[in-house]
Amino acid sequence: MASKNLYVVVSVAFQDFGDTTRAIAIMKAFRDLCPSNVNLKVDFLSCGSNIEYLITNANFNIVRAEPRVKGISVREDLGLDFPEFFGSPEIVKTFIDGQLAAFKELKPDIVFHGMFAPASLAARLLGIRTINFLPLPLHPGAFGNGLIRDLPDPMPLLTRLPRPVRQKLAWWGSSLLLKAPIFRQHRVGAAAAASGWPVSGPISLFDMNMADLNLVNDHPTFHTDYMHRLPKNIVLTGPIWAQNDSKLDEDIIAHLDRPGSSIVVAMGSSSTKGMLFEAIRAMRLSQEDQWNAVILAPRCICTLEEALEVAGEDERLLVTDRFIPAPAAKALADVVVIHGGQGTVQTAVAAGKPIVGVGHQLEQQTNLDNVMDAGAGIRIQYQCWRARNIRNAVRQVLNDPSYTRRATMLANEVNQMDGALTAGEAMWEFALSVEEFKA
Repeated sequence: MASKNLYVVVSVAFQDFGDTTRAIAIMKAFRDLCPSNVNLKVDFLSCGSNIEYLITNANFNIVRAEPRVKGISVREDLGLDFPEFFGSPEIVKTFIDGQLAAFKELKPDIVFHGMFAPASLAARLLGIRTINFLPLPLHPGAFGNGLIRDLPDPMPLLTRLPRPVRQKLAWWGSSLLLKAPIFRQHRVGAAAAASGWPVSGPISLFDMNMADLNLVNDHPTFHTDYMHRLPKNIVLTGPIWAQNDSKLDEDIIAHLDRPGSSIVVAMGSSSTKGMLFEAIRAMRLSQEDQWNAVILAPRCICTLEEALEVAGEDERLLVTDRFIPAPAAKALADVVVIHGGQGTVQTAVAAGKPIVGVGHQLEQQTNLDNVMDAGAGIRIQYQCWRARNIRNAVRQVLNDPSYTRRATMLANEVNQMDGALTAGEAMWEFALSVEEFKA
């Protein structure tokens, strides 16, 4: 059998830890599944990131792309200005043009990307086949038929209603929610048109990340209500999160093993200084609370000194800016306090630990809503993320064993899945079906 060549370029906003680790996990599975008659080449295209070592540690090559950025956080490098994903059309255009230049030079057969519009738009402008990975099904058939479990937190007045009422309004008004500003990206649309995109005006959230094959890295049970409404090129793979067998430092183990309840606070790189500090204040709000908390203070959010100042001299709190393997830390916790990023949520779920969390945007809110509806945690609304509310939610979870019981049930389900393997299999089925490759 004649051998064939296949060249895949991976383009993701590699400042994001969750997207980076998911991309690596999927591409490792894809590489491991490579047929014997295929010569596979994979390059990771990066504009800069302080976690590029994760890519090289997995034995993948990195190709540099423009514009060069600091690589500390997506928020800083893209100029995130909610509901716009980029700070200006000019910023978007530099990324699209950088991707165009790289793809023209590299000439890949397939571009594999996450929720990174410049890669999707540039590849499609050049007629290159695309595969993406997503936290949720980015399709009107999902968003308009139940994917949104609650009214978005930024909606004034309505979010003060009781949750059951908000949920009914979200269901009845799901088609109206599709008109929310986040679904129409004006700056991306203007930049795309300036780079040669054939349609002018705002571009929809769905169109700007579209791919020939779309891999949704989430628990299938959360999406059964509307999957039949979606096209066949949207595939639910099951959860994918950072696998890390590293051990915790002894001082962290000792702190979590102290008498009392154990809490891990991991607000992630997409959080804000204010959100993290509010969680720290919650941990020390009352001396009545017999718990010990390990608090992660990412350097892209604040300095260690700033976080320590908020924590004060409370011996129940261990604050660190060290890298901590999430699976090991969460395995020792009784409850985790987190933001709603998919990787952070899935790691907690896989560990069977109940969650108290907050969503910074609709996707994160939905991730947490799914866990809350399963009885495995509590989502606090963004505008209600205050120390007293956080403390009360943590106490509620610790005092009600049903949260842990349901978190354990959810863990038993997700730990039977291999999302990366399923994704790799779907990618090869797609790659081998491409006419140019079959010839």
